[in-house]
Amino acid sequence: MKMILHILAKDLRRHRWELMLFVLACAAWAWQTAEPFGLLWIRTREFAPILFLGLWFIVTVRVVQGESLVGDREFWMTRPYRWGRLIAAKALLLLLCLNLPLLIAQVILLHSAGIGLSWPLLPGLFFLQAEFAFFLTFPAAALAAVTESLVQWGLALAGILVFALMLSSLPWDKLPPGLEGGENICSVLGMAIIAPALAFVLAWQYARRRVWPARLVFAGALLVIPLIILLSSTPLIRSIAYPHPSAPAPFQLAIAENGEDPGRIYKRSENIAPGADISIPVIASPADPDASIDVDGFRVTLTGDNGWRWQSPWLNRSLKFSKDDPRGSIFFAMPEESANQMAHLHARASVEIAFGVYRLGPPHKVDTQADHFSLTSDAVCHWFHGTSDRFSFNGVDCAAPLHLPEIMEVRIDSATSTCPESPGEPPLPTGHSAAAAEHGTDLPDFDPDPVHKINLNFGAWIPPIPSAGAPDQNLQAKLCRGTPLTVRVGTPEGRRRATFDLGSIGTEKAIQEDPDGTIRF
Repeated sequence: MKMILHILAKDLRRHRWELMLFVLACAAWAWQTAEPFGLLWIRTREFAPILFLGLWFIVTVRVVQGESLVGDREFWMTRPYRWGRLIAAKALLLLLCLNLPLLIAQVILLHSAGIGLSWPLLPGLFFLQAEFAFFLTFPAAALAAVTESLVQWGLALAGILVFALMLSSLPWDKLPPGLEGGENICSVLGMAIIAPALAFVLAWQYARRRVWPARLVFAGALLVIPLIILLSSTPLIRSIAYPHPSAPAPFQLAIAENGEDPGRIYKRSENIAPGADISIPVIASPADPDASIDVDGFRVTLTGDNGWRWQSPWLNRSLKFSKDDPRGSIFFAMPEESANQMAHLHARASVEIAFGVYRLGPPHKVDTQADHFSLTSDAVCHWFHGTSDRFSFNGVDCAAPLHLPEIMEVRIDSATSTCPESPGEPPLPTGHSAAAAEHGTDLPDFDPDPVHKINLNFGAWIPPIPSAGAPDQNLQAKLCRGTPLTVRVGTPEGRRRATFDLGSIGTEKAIQEDPDGTIRF
Protein backbone atom coordinates (compact mmCIF):
# COMPACT_ATOMS: atom_id res chain seq x y z
CA MET A 1 0.00 0.00 0.00
CA LYS A 2 2.93 2.32 0.77
CA MET A 3 4.25 1.94 -2.76
CA ILE A 4 0.78 2.63 -4.25
CA LEU A 5 0.53 5.88 -2.26
CA HIS A 6 4.08 6.82 -3.29
CA ILE A 7 3.23 6.40 -6.98
CA LEU A 8 -0.05 8.28 -6.44
CA ALA A 9 1.73 11.26 -4.84
CA LYS A 10 4.33 11.27 -7.62
CA ASP A 11 1.65 11.34 -10.35
CA LEU A 12 -0.31 14.06 -8.57
CA ARG A 13 2.75 16.30 -8.68
CA ARG A 14 3.62 15.36 -12.24
CA HIS A 15 0.14 15.88 -13.73
CA ARG A 16 -1.03 18.72 -11.48
CA TRP A 17 -1.69 21.15 -14.35
CA GLU A 18 -3.87 18.75 -16.37
CA LEU A 19 -5.75 17.79 -13.21
CA MET A 20 -6.36 21.43 -12.25
CA LEU A 21 -7.66 22.19 -15.74
CA PHE A 22 -10.04 19.23 -15.56
CA VAL A 23 -11.43 20.32 -12.19
CA LEU A 24 -11.99 23.83 -13.56
CA ALA A 25 -13.69 22.41 -16.69
CA CYS A 26 -15.90 20.20 -14.53
CA ALA A 27 -16.88 23.20 -12.41
CA ALA A 28 -17.62 25.27 -15.54
CA TRP A 29 -19.79 22.49 -16.98
CA ALA A 30 -21.71 22.11 -13.73
CA TRP A 31 -22.26 25.88 -13.46
CA GLN A 32 -23.42 26.07 -17.08
CA THR A 33 -25.83 23.15 -16.58
CA ALA A 34 -27.29 24.61 -13.39
CA GLU A 35 -27.48 28.14 -14.85
CA PRO A 36 -28.01 27.63 -18.62
CA PHE A 37 -28.62 31.34 -19.22
CA GLY A 38 -25.65 32.57 -17.21
CA LEU A 39 -22.83 32.51 -19.75
CA LEU A 40 -24.42 32.87 -23.17
CA TRP A 41 -21.22 32.30 -25.11
CA ILE A 42 -20.51 29.03 -23.31
CA ARG A 43 -24.11 27.84 -23.65
CA THR A 44 -24.22 28.67 -27.36
CA ARG A 45 -20.95 27.03 -28.31
CA GLU A 46 -21.25 24.12 -25.86
CA PHE A 47 -17.66 24.82 -24.98
CA ALA A 48 -17.74 23.53 -21.40
CA PRO A 49 -18.99 19.97 -22.16
CA ILE A 50 -16.45 19.57 -24.97
CA LEU A 51 -13.62 20.78 -22.75
CA PHE A 52 -14.83 18.61 -19.87
CA LEU A 53 -14.89 15.38 -21.92
CA GLY A 54 -11.72 16.26 -23.83
CA LEU A 55 -9.74 16.80 -20.63
CA TRP A 56 -11.18 13.57 -19.22
CA PHE A 57 -9.50 11.67 -22.07
CA ILE A 58 -6.29 13.73 -21.94
CA VAL A 59 -5.84 13.13 -18.20
CA THR A 60 -6.45 9.40 -18.68
CA VAL A 61 -3.88 9.15 -21.46
CA ARG A 62 -1.27 11.24 -19.66
CA VAL A 63 -1.60 9.23 -16.45
CA VAL A 64 -1.35 5.84 -18.18
CA GLN A 65 1.52 6.95 -20.40
CA GLY A 66 3.37 8.50 -17.45
CA GLU A 67 5.26 5.19 -17.32
CA SER A 68 5.18 4.31 -21.00
CA LEU A 69 4.25 0.72 -21.79
CA VAL A 70 5.43 0.94 -25.42
CA GLY A 71 9.03 1.10 -26.63
CA ASP A 72 12.35 0.39 -24.94
CA ARG A 73 13.30 3.88 -23.77
CA GLU A 74 11.62 3.69 -20.37
CA PHE A 75 13.44 2.40 -17.31
CA TRP A 76 10.50 2.20 -14.90
CA MET A 77 10.78 -1.60 -14.74
CA THR A 78 14.16 -1.17 -12.99
CA ARG A 79 12.40 0.71 -10.18
CA PRO A 80 10.97 -1.26 -7.23
CA TYR A 81 7.51 -1.32 -8.90
CA ARG A 82 5.32 -4.37 -9.08
CA TRP A 83 3.02 -4.13 -12.06
CA GLY A 84 -0.07 -4.84 -9.97
CA ARG A 85 0.75 -1.97 -7.61
CA LEU A 86 1.49 0.35 -10.51
CA ILE A 87 -1.86 -0.33 -12.23
CA ALA A 88 -3.66 0.01 -8.87
CA ALA A 89 -2.05 3.42 -8.30
CA LYS A 90 -3.06 4.60 -11.79
CA ALA A 91 -6.65 3.42 -11.29
CA LEU A 92 -6.85 5.11 -7.88
CA LEU A 93 -5.55 8.39 -9.32
CA LEU A 94 -8.10 8.37 -12.13
CA LEU A 95 -10.98 7.61 -9.76
CA LEU A 96 -9.96 10.38 -7.36
CA CYS A 97 -9.20 13.04 -9.96
CA LEU A 98 -11.92 12.29 -12.54
CA ASN A 99 -14.85 10.60 -10.83
CA LEU A 100 -14.69 12.44 -7.52
CA PRO A 101 -15.02 15.95 -9.09
CA LEU A 102 -17.83 14.61 -11.27
CA LEU A 103 -19.58 13.16 -8.22
CA ILE A 104 -19.35 16.49 -6.37
CA ALA A 105 -20.68 18.34 -9.44
CA GLN A 106 -23.61 15.92 -9.71
CA VAL A 107 -24.55 16.43 -6.06
CA ILE A 108 -24.54 20.20 -6.66
CA LEU A 109 -26.74 19.80 -9.77
CA LEU A 110 -29.24 17.68 -7.82
CA HIS A 111 -29.39 20.31 -5.10
CA SER A 112 -29.91 23.12 -7.63
CA ALA A 113 -32.87 21.16 -9.08
CA GLY A 114 -34.49 20.89 -5.64
CA ILE A 115 -33.47 17.24 -5.11
CA GLY A 116 -31.59 16.80 -1.87
CA LEU A 117 -28.90 14.17 -1.36
CA SER A 118 -30.28 11.14 0.47
CA TRP A 119 -29.10 7.64 1.29
CA PRO A 120 -31.29 5.98 -1.38
CA LEU A 121 -29.58 8.09 -4.07
CA LEU A 122 -26.03 7.07 -3.11
CA PRO A 123 -26.02 3.61 -4.79
CA GLY A 124 -27.27 5.18 -8.02
CA LEU A 125 -24.63 7.93 -7.91
CA PHE A 126 -21.86 5.38 -7.32
CA PHE A 127 -23.23 3.20 -10.12
CA LEU A 128 -23.12 6.25 -12.42
CA GLN A 129 -19.43 6.73 -11.54
CA ALA A 130 -18.82 3.09 -12.41
CA GLU A 131 -20.51 3.66 -15.78
CA PHE A 132 -18.23 6.60 -16.58
CA ALA A 133 -15.16 4.65 -15.49
CA PHE A 134 -16.23 1.70 -17.66
CA PHE A 135 -17.37 3.55 -20.80
CA LEU A 136 -14.86 6.45 -20.83
CA THR A 137 -11.79 5.79 -18.68
CA PHE A 138 -11.45 2.07 -19.40
CA PRO A 139 -11.35 2.24 -23.25
CA ALA A 140 -9.18 5.38 -23.22
CA ALA A 141 -6.71 3.71 -20.85
CA ALA A 142 -6.59 0.55 -22.98
CA LEU A 143 -5.80 2.59 -26.10
CA ALA A 144 -3.19 4.58 -24.16
CA ALA A 145 -1.53 1.33 -23.09
CA VAL A 146 -0.79 0.37 -26.73
CA THR A 147 0.34 3.83 -27.89
CA GLU A 148 3.57 5.61 -27.04
CA SER A 149 2.52 9.25 -26.76
CA LEU A 150 -0.49 11.54 -26.68
CA VAL A 151 0.01 12.30 -30.38
CA GLN A 152 0.10 8.61 -31.25
CA TRP A 153 -3.02 8.11 -29.12
CA GLY A 154 -4.76 10.88 -31.05
CA LEU A 155 -3.76 9.35 -34.39
CA ALA A 156 -5.06 5.96 -33.27
CA LEU A 157 -8.32 7.55 -32.17
CA ALA A 158 -8.59 9.27 -35.56
CA GLY A 159 -8.11 5.89 -37.22
CA ILE A 160 -10.93 4.43 -35.10
CA LEU A 161 -13.18 7.32 -36.13
CA VAL A 162 -12.34 6.68 -39.80
CA PHE A 163 -13.20 3.02 -39.23
CA ALA A 164 -16.53 4.07 -37.69
CA LEU A 165 -17.19 6.38 -40.66
CA MET A 166 -16.53 3.54 -43.08
CA LEU A 167 -18.91 1.32 -41.12
CA SER A 168 -21.63 3.97 -41.25
CA SER A 169 -21.32 4.14 -45.05
CA LEU A 170 -22.19 0.46 -45.43
CA PRO A 171 -25.77 -0.32 -46.56
CA TRP A 172 -27.08 -1.07 -43.07
CA ASP A 173 -30.53 0.10 -44.21
CA LYS A 174 -30.80 -3.07 -46.29
CA LEU A 175 -30.91 -5.09 -43.08
CA PRO A 176 -34.13 -5.54 -41.12
CA PRO A 177 -34.20 -2.84 -38.44
CA GLY A 178 -33.23 -4.00 -35.00
CA LEU A 179 -35.80 -3.65 -32.24
CA GLU A 180 -35.05 -2.32 -28.78
CA GLY A 181 -35.17 -5.67 -27.02
CA GLY A 182 -32.78 -7.29 -29.49
CA GLU A 183 -30.42 -4.32 -29.36
CA ASN A 184 -30.29 -4.58 -25.56
CA ILE A 185 -29.35 -8.26 -25.76
CA CYS A 186 -26.65 -7.56 -28.35
CA SER A 187 -25.27 -4.68 -26.30
CA VAL A 188 -24.83 -6.96 -23.29
CA LEU A 189 -23.27 -9.63 -25.50
CA GLY A 190 -20.90 -7.09 -27.06
CA MET A 191 -19.79 -5.79 -23.67
CA ALA A 192 -19.26 -9.37 -22.48
CA ILE A 193 -16.75 -9.79 -25.34
CA ILE A 194 -15.16 -6.33 -25.53
CA ALA A 195 -14.67 -5.71 -21.79
CA PRO A 196 -12.50 -8.83 -21.18
CA ALA A 197 -10.54 -8.02 -24.34
CA LEU A 198 -9.72 -4.51 -23.10
CA ALA A 199 -8.92 -5.85 -19.63
CA PHE A 200 -6.48 -8.28 -21.24
CA VAL A 201 -4.85 -5.40 -23.15
CA LEU A 202 -4.21 -3.45 -19.93
CA ALA A 203 -3.06 -6.43 -17.87
CA TRP A 204 -0.85 -7.77 -20.66
CA GLN A 205 0.87 -4.44 -21.25
CA TYR A 206 1.60 -3.81 -17.58
CA ALA A 207 2.74 -7.39 -16.96
CA ARG A 208 4.57 -8.17 -20.24
CA ARG A 209 5.01 -4.93 -22.24
CA ARG A 210 4.70 -6.83 -25.56
CA VAL A 211 2.67 -4.38 -27.55
CA TRP A 212 1.73 -6.21 -30.75
CA PRO A 213 -0.34 -8.99 -29.16
CA ALA A 214 -2.17 -6.30 -27.20
CA ARG A 215 -2.76 -4.24 -30.35
CA LEU A 216 -4.16 -7.26 -32.17
CA VAL A 217 -6.57 -7.97 -29.32
CA PHE A 218 -7.65 -4.31 -29.29
CA ALA A 219 -8.29 -4.43 -33.06
CA GLY A 220 -10.26 -7.65 -32.62
CA ALA A 221 -12.44 -5.94 -30.01
CA LEU A 222 -13.23 -3.21 -32.56
CA LEU A 223 -14.24 -5.80 -35.16
CA VAL A 224 -16.80 -7.21 -32.73
CA ILE A 225 -18.89 -4.02 -33.09
CA PRO A 226 -20.09 -4.54 -36.72
CA LEU A 227 -20.71 -8.21 -35.95
CA ILE A 228 -22.95 -7.22 -33.04
CA ILE A 229 -24.83 -4.80 -35.31
CA LEU A 230 -25.42 -7.59 -37.82
CA LEU A 231 -26.50 -9.96 -35.08
CA SER A 232 -29.10 -7.51 -33.72
CA SER A 233 -31.04 -7.75 -37.01
CA THR A 234 -31.26 -11.54 -37.11
CA PRO A 235 -34.46 -13.51 -36.45
CA LEU A 236 -32.61 -15.48 -33.74
CA ILE A 237 -32.01 -12.42 -31.57
CA ARG A 238 -35.51 -11.14 -32.24
CA SER A 239 -37.03 -14.45 -31.14
CA ILE A 240 -34.92 -14.43 -27.96
CA ALA A 241 -35.83 -10.84 -27.11
CA TYR A 242 -39.51 -11.30 -28.02
CA PRO A 243 -40.67 -14.89 -27.45
CA HIS A 244 -43.94 -15.96 -29.06
CA PRO A 245 -45.73 -17.96 -26.34
CA SER A 246 -48.90 -19.90 -26.96
CA ALA A 247 -50.70 -18.05 -24.17
CA PRO A 248 -53.20 -15.37 -25.27
CA ALA A 249 -51.84 -11.86 -25.71
CA PRO A 250 -52.53 -9.43 -22.85
CA PHE A 251 -54.52 -7.22 -25.22
CA GLN A 252 -56.68 -7.43 -28.33
CA LEU A 253 -56.11 -5.31 -31.43
CA ALA A 254 -58.77 -4.36 -33.95
CA ILE A 255 -59.27 -1.80 -36.70
CA ALA A 256 -60.79 1.42 -35.36
CA GLU A 257 -63.77 2.66 -37.29
CA ASN A 258 -64.37 6.40 -37.61
CA GLY A 259 -67.91 7.59 -36.98
CA GLU A 260 -67.50 10.38 -39.56
CA ASP A 261 -66.62 7.82 -42.26
CA PRO A 262 -68.85 4.76 -41.85
CA GLY A 263 -67.11 1.44 -42.34
CA ARG A 264 -63.45 0.55 -42.27
CA ILE A 265 -61.17 3.02 -44.02
CA TYR A 266 -57.40 3.05 -44.30
CA LYS A 267 -55.43 6.12 -45.39
CA ARG A 268 -52.97 6.35 -48.24
CA SER A 269 -50.55 9.13 -49.12
CA GLU A 270 -47.84 9.29 -51.75
CA ASN A 271 -44.30 8.90 -50.45
CA ILE A 272 -41.40 11.14 -51.48
CA ALA A 273 -39.58 8.00 -52.56
CA PRO A 274 -41.29 5.67 -55.05
CA GLY A 275 -44.10 4.05 -53.15
CA ALA A 276 -47.10 4.79 -50.96
CA ASP A 277 -47.58 5.33 -47.22
CA ILE A 278 -50.41 3.31 -45.69
CA SER A 279 -51.99 4.04 -42.31
CA ILE A 280 -54.46 1.64 -40.67
CA PRO A 281 -56.20 3.05 -37.56
CA VAL A 282 -56.32 0.52 -34.73
CA ILE A 283 -57.68 0.32 -31.22
CA ALA A 284 -56.27 -1.86 -28.43
CA SER A 285 -58.23 -3.47 -25.62
CA PRO A 286 -55.96 -4.52 -22.72
CA ALA A 287 -57.26 -7.50 -20.80
CA ASP A 288 -56.06 -5.85 -17.58
CA PRO A 289 -57.04 -2.20 -17.03
CA ASP A 290 -53.76 -1.69 -15.15
CA ALA A 291 -51.64 -2.84 -18.10
CA SER A 292 -49.78 -0.52 -20.46
CA ILE A 293 -48.54 -1.83 -23.81
CA ASP A 294 -45.32 -0.43 -25.29
CA VAL A 295 -44.94 -1.52 -28.93
CA ASP A 296 -41.33 -1.65 -30.21
CA GLY A 297 -42.08 -2.75 -33.77
CA PHE A 298 -44.32 -4.78 -36.04
CA ARG A 299 -44.59 -6.65 -39.35
CA VAL A 300 -47.69 -6.38 -41.55
CA THR A 301 -49.02 -9.11 -43.83
CA LEU A 302 -51.68 -8.28 -46.43
CA THR A 303 -53.68 -10.85 -48.41
CA GLY A 304 -56.35 -10.44 -51.06
CA ASP A 305 -58.31 -12.04 -53.87
CA ASN A 306 -56.70 -14.54 -56.25
CA GLY A 307 -53.96 -15.43 -53.75
CA TRP A 308 -52.44 -11.92 -53.65
CA ARG A 309 -50.04 -11.47 -50.72
CA TRP A 310 -47.63 -8.80 -49.56
CA GLN A 311 -45.55 -8.63 -46.37
CA SER A 312 -43.57 -5.74 -44.94
CA PRO A 313 -40.21 -6.18 -43.26
CA TRP A 314 -40.00 -5.71 -39.53
CA LEU A 315 -40.49 -2.00 -38.82
CA ASN A 316 -39.11 -0.15 -35.83
CA ARG A 317 -42.21 1.75 -34.73
CA SER A 318 -43.15 3.01 -31.27
CA LEU A 319 -46.77 2.82 -30.15
CA LYS A 320 -48.32 3.13 -26.68
CA PHE A 321 -51.64 1.59 -25.70
CA SER A 322 -53.48 1.78 -22.40
CA LYS A 323 -57.05 1.71 -21.13
CA ASP A 324 -57.23 5.53 -21.21
CA ASP A 325 -55.42 5.91 -24.54
CA PRO A 326 -56.27 2.85 -26.67
CA ARG A 327 -55.98 4.34 -30.18
CA GLY A 328 -53.04 4.25 -32.55
CA SER A 329 -52.07 3.68 -36.15
CA ILE A 330 -50.25 0.92 -38.01
CA PHE A 331 -48.11 2.95 -40.43
CA PHE A 332 -45.95 1.43 -43.16
CA ALA A 333 -44.70 2.02 -46.72
CA MET A 334 -45.26 -0.30 -49.66
CA PRO A 335 -44.54 -0.23 -53.42
CA GLU A 336 -46.99 1.86 -55.40
CA GLU A 337 -47.90 -1.05 -57.67
CA SER A 338 -48.82 -3.23 -54.67
CA ALA A 339 -50.81 -0.36 -53.14
CA ASN A 340 -52.77 0.03 -56.39
CA GLN A 341 -53.57 -3.68 -56.43
CA MET A 342 -54.56 -3.71 -52.77
CA ALA A 343 -57.29 -1.13 -53.36
CA HIS A 344 -59.22 -3.56 -55.59
CA LEU A 345 -58.50 -6.96 -54.04
CA HIS A 346 -60.56 -6.80 -50.81
CA ALA A 347 -57.37 -6.79 -48.78
CA ARG A 348 -57.17 -8.28 -45.31
CA ALA A 349 -54.42 -7.54 -42.78
CA SER A 350 -52.67 -9.35 -40.00
CA VAL A 351 -49.92 -7.80 -37.91
CA GLU A 352 -47.19 -9.41 -35.82
CA ILE A 353 -46.25 -7.09 -32.97
CA ALA A 354 -43.19 -7.05 -30.69
CA PHE A 355 -44.10 -5.32 -27.44
CA GLY A 356 -43.39 -4.90 -23.76
CA VAL A 357 -45.97 -5.07 -20.99
CA TYR A 358 -45.93 -2.74 -17.99
CA ARG A 359 -48.03 -3.06 -14.85
CA LEU A 360 -49.24 0.28 -13.50
CA GLY A 361 -49.37 0.65 -9.74
CA PRO A 362 -52.20 2.19 -7.72
CA PRO A 363 -53.00 5.83 -8.54
CA HIS A 364 -52.23 8.63 -6.13
CA LYS A 365 -53.38 12.23 -6.20
CA VAL A 366 -50.97 15.13 -6.40
CA ASP A 367 -51.86 18.65 -5.31
CA THR A 368 -50.17 21.21 -7.58
CA GLN A 369 -51.13 24.36 -5.66
CA ALA A 370 -47.83 24.78 -3.82
CA ASP A 371 -44.72 26.33 -5.37
CA HIS A 372 -43.01 22.94 -5.07
CA PHE A 373 -44.68 19.52 -5.16
CA SER A 374 -43.67 15.89 -5.71
CA LEU A 375 -44.89 13.62 -8.49
CA THR A 376 -43.30 10.50 -6.96
CA SER A 377 -40.97 9.85 -4.03
CA ASP A 378 -38.06 11.11 -6.17
CA ALA A 379 -39.53 13.31 -8.94
CA VAL A 380 -40.11 16.93 -7.94
CA CYS A 381 -41.77 19.89 -9.69
CA HIS A 382 -41.85 23.64 -9.22
CA TRP A 383 -43.81 26.43 -10.82
CA PHE A 384 -41.88 29.21 -12.53
CA HIS A 385 -42.74 32.61 -13.92
CA GLY A 386 -40.81 34.49 -16.59
CA THR A 387 -41.09 37.74 -18.46
CA SER A 388 -39.61 39.23 -21.59
CA ASP A 389 -39.97 42.51 -23.44
CA ARG A 390 -43.17 41.37 -25.17
CA PHE A 391 -44.93 38.84 -22.94
CA SER A 392 -44.87 36.90 -19.68
CA PHE A 393 -45.19 33.17 -19.25
CA ASN A 394 -45.85 30.59 -16.56
CA GLY A 395 -44.99 26.94 -16.48
CA VAL A 396 -43.99 23.92 -14.46
CA ASP A 397 -40.57 22.30 -14.36
CA CYS A 398 -40.37 18.65 -13.25
CA ALA A 399 -37.28 16.50 -12.82
CA ALA A 400 -36.20 13.11 -11.48
CA PRO A 401 -32.76 12.10 -10.18
CA LEU A 402 -30.48 9.74 -12.12
CA HIS A 403 -33.20 8.25 -14.36
CA LEU A 404 -36.88 8.51 -15.19
CA PRO A 405 -39.26 5.83 -13.89
CA GLU A 406 -39.58 2.86 -16.22
CA ILE A 407 -43.11 4.04 -16.90
CA MET A 408 -45.03 6.88 -15.30
CA GLU A 409 -48.51 7.98 -16.33
CA VAL A 410 -49.79 11.42 -15.30
CA ARG A 411 -53.46 12.21 -15.95
CA ILE A 412 -55.64 15.31 -15.65
CA ASP A 413 -59.45 15.50 -15.83
CA SER A 414 -61.46 18.23 -17.48
CA ALA A 415 -63.83 18.40 -14.50
CA THR A 416 -61.03 19.51 -12.16
CA SER A 417 -59.08 21.75 -14.55
CA THR A 418 -58.21 25.16 -13.10
CA CYS A 419 -57.10 26.69 -16.39
CA PRO A 420 -58.94 29.88 -17.41
CA GLU A 421 -61.23 29.68 -20.39
CA SER A 422 -59.62 30.44 -23.71
CA PRO A 423 -61.06 33.45 -25.59
CA GLY A 424 -64.15 32.40 -27.49
CA GLU A 425 -64.29 28.95 -25.88
CA PRO A 426 -67.04 27.69 -23.53
CA PRO A 427 -66.17 26.03 -20.20
CA LEU A 428 -64.67 22.57 -20.52
CA PRO A 429 -67.26 19.79 -20.37
CA THR A 430 -66.81 17.04 -17.80
CA GLY A 431 -65.98 13.45 -18.62
CA HIS A 432 -62.76 14.09 -20.55
CA SER A 433 -59.19 13.31 -19.58
CA ALA A 434 -55.67 13.58 -20.94
CA ALA A 435 -52.57 11.61 -20.04
CA ALA A 436 -48.83 12.14 -20.37
CA ALA A 437 -46.52 9.12 -20.20
CA GLU A 438 -42.79 9.00 -19.55
CA HIS A 439 -40.62 5.94 -20.15
CA GLY A 440 -37.24 5.49 -18.51
CA THR A 441 -34.90 2.77 -17.27
CA ASP A 442 -34.37 0.82 -14.08
CA LEU A 443 -30.70 1.88 -13.83
CA PRO A 444 -29.09 5.35 -13.87
CA ASP A 445 -28.77 6.74 -17.38
CA PHE A 446 -25.28 7.15 -18.81
CA ASP A 447 -25.38 10.94 -18.60
CA PRO A 448 -23.13 13.30 -16.61
CA ASP A 449 -26.19 15.37 -15.70
CA PRO A 450 -28.06 13.44 -12.98
CA VAL A 451 -31.17 15.63 -13.35
CA HIS A 452 -33.62 14.30 -15.95
CA LYS A 453 -36.49 16.50 -17.06
CA ILE A 454 -40.06 15.21 -17.13
CA ASN A 455 -42.16 16.45 -20.03
CA LEU A 456 -45.80 16.89 -19.00
CA ASN A 457 -47.21 17.21 -22.51
CA PHE A 458 -50.81 15.99 -22.35
CA GLY A 459 -51.89 16.50 -25.99
CA ALA A 460 -55.60 16.60 -26.87
CA TRP A 461 -58.48 15.71 -24.57
CA ILE A 462 -59.90 12.18 -24.80
CA PRO A 463 -62.66 11.95 -26.01
CA PRO A 464 -61.82 14.94 -28.27
CA ILE A 465 -63.31 18.37 -27.52
CA PRO A 466 -63.76 20.36 -30.77
CA SER A 467 -62.66 23.97 -30.61
CA ALA A 468 -65.49 26.51 -30.89
CA GLY A 469 -63.26 28.90 -32.83
CA ALA A 470 -61.88 26.23 -35.18
CA PRO A 471 -64.28 23.26 -35.42
CA ASP A 472 -61.78 21.23 -37.44
CA GLN A 473 -59.34 21.31 -34.50
CA ASN A 474 -59.52 19.78 -31.04
CA LEU A 475 -58.69 21.54 -27.78
CA GLN A 476 -55.35 20.69 -26.21
CA ALA A 477 -55.15 19.80 -22.53
CA LYS A 478 -53.11 22.13 -20.33
CA LEU A 479 -51.79 21.92 -16.80
CA CYS A 480 -52.43 24.99 -14.68
CA ARG A 481 -51.57 25.70 -11.08
CA GLY A 482 -53.96 23.98 -8.72
CA THR A 483 -55.12 21.31 -11.23
CA PRO A 484 -54.94 17.95 -9.40
CA LEU A 485 -52.92 15.19 -11.03
CA THR A 486 -53.37 11.44 -10.93
CA VAL A 487 -50.00 9.70 -11.06
CA ARG A 488 -49.30 6.00 -11.61
CA VAL A 489 -45.86 4.38 -11.73
CA GLY A 490 -45.40 1.02 -13.41
CA THR A 491 -42.96 -1.86 -13.57
CA PRO A 492 -42.07 -4.03 -16.60
CA GLU A 493 -43.41 -7.55 -16.95
CA GLY A 494 -41.33 -8.64 -19.93
CA ARG A 495 -41.37 -8.54 -23.72
CA ARG A 496 -43.08 -10.87 -26.17
CA ARG A 497 -44.66 -11.15 -29.62
CA ALA A 498 -48.23 -11.74 -30.72
CA THR A 499 -50.04 -11.94 -34.05
CA PHE A 500 -53.43 -10.29 -34.61
CA ASP A 501 -55.82 -10.88 -37.50
CA LEU A 502 -57.33 -7.46 -38.25
CA GLY A 503 -59.64 -8.70 -41.00
CA SER A 504 -60.66 -6.48 -43.90
CA ILE A 505 -58.93 -3.11 -43.96
CA GLY A 506 -61.85 -1.53 -45.84
CA THR A 507 -61.67 1.13 -48.51
CA GLU A 508 -58.96 3.63 -49.33
CA LYS A 509 -59.06 7.29 -48.34
CA ALA A 510 -56.47 9.33 -50.20
CA ILE A 511 -54.53 12.03 -48.36
CA GLN A 512 -53.53 14.98 -50.51
CA GLU A 513 -50.70 17.31 -49.71
CA ASP A 514 -50.75 20.94 -50.78
CA PRO A 515 -47.61 22.57 -52.19
CA ASP A 516 -47.08 24.39 -48.88
CA GLY A 517 -46.91 21.04 -47.07
CA THR A 518 -50.42 21.13 -45.59
CA ILE A 519 -52.16 17.74 -45.59
CA ARG A 520 -55.86 17.77 -46.39
CA PHE A 521 -58.43 15.03 -46.90
